[in-house]
Amino acid sequence: MYEFQDRVRYSETDEDGDMKVVAMVNYLQDCSTFHSTDVGLTVERLRALQRAWLLSYWDIYIERLPRLCERLVIGTSPHSFRGVIAHRNFWIRDAEGRDILRADSQWFSFDTEKQRPVKISEEVLLPFGERRDVLGLPESPRRITLPEKLERLSPVLVQRHHIDSNHHVNNAQYIEMAAEALLRAFPEHRKWTGGRIRAEYQRAALLNAQIIPMLGRNEDGLVLSLQNERGEVYANVEIR
Repeated sequence: MYEFQDRVRYSETDEDGDMKVVAMVNYLQDCSTFHSTDVGLTVERLRALQRAWLLSYWDIYIERLPRLCERLVIGTSPHSFRGVIAHRNFWIRDAEGRDILRADSQWFSFDTEKQRPVKISEEVLLPFGERRDVLGLPESPRRITLPEKLERLSPVLVQRHHIDSNHHVNNAQYIEMAAEALLRAFPEHRKWTGGRIRAEYQRAALLNAQIIPMLGRNEDGLVLSLQNERGEVYANVEIR
């Protein structure tokens, strides 16, 4: 287990003083980065090993949105390393230890030289020590079922602020694009304040790509399929 403490910044909140969902997801990413860095697996070390961790799936449960200046504890626990795949629990708790967010995630080890998934080596596994599933969230299928009917929404142009150190759109940005597209489609709802978000990632969008949100409904909720002009999926985001 690994935790750090932080406080909700003004720059992370919306017009109501609530923390934005994308900021919460960024906290989770930061937590895994801090954890890896503190056990010696810095971004620079992974780059020297020609390795990277790429996210393939989020399953996020949000109880509520944190408020401006609220003190938070953000934590993570890696578990279930097998082949090229690794899983991580994440949580955000308030100052009294109550859950605000719980999540599980699936990542894969990537060879940055050969540009393909690669088996997780002992060199990047052993520094994490004991690994266990501390949240015990229900298992869910990684694939998100796309509805038969999808409505095309206004496209989004990938800009530099969407790009991360892997030179493609960061995983949190897809969730932000989906949430913004959903609010434009249903302006009467104004904002999303809690529930469950699942996101699966299929291919990386690069700078200047045009991403087309396709909106539909399945038996579990609303789905935003973020695609290119050929109908190839970058990411599918299910919001309940």
